[in-house]
Amino acid sequence: MNKIVPDPPLDTFQTSPHYCTRLFTINPGIPARDALMQVSLLLKSAELNADEISAHLSGLEAEQLWSVIHGMEMARGLGDSLLAD
Repeated sequence: MNKIVPDPPLDTFQTSPHYCTRLFTINPGIPARDALMQVSLLLKSAELNADEISAHLSGLEAEQLWSVIHGMEMARGLGDSLLAD
């Protein structure tokens, strides 16, 4: 008799031996330039979302989010400068 395995909770990733599919992977053979371009796009998307959220915050929360946004901008700037070479 086959045992029926229930769907994992939404917050479960790679914690059960029955679910070995990885959500994100590092693939060998991907050129560094292509990887940096994807990192830049991910950071830009995160910045845009954080900017949108910051409009609804005030006080300490707004300052903390500004710090996160600034860190993302600096990281993206570093990556983009590497791409420019």
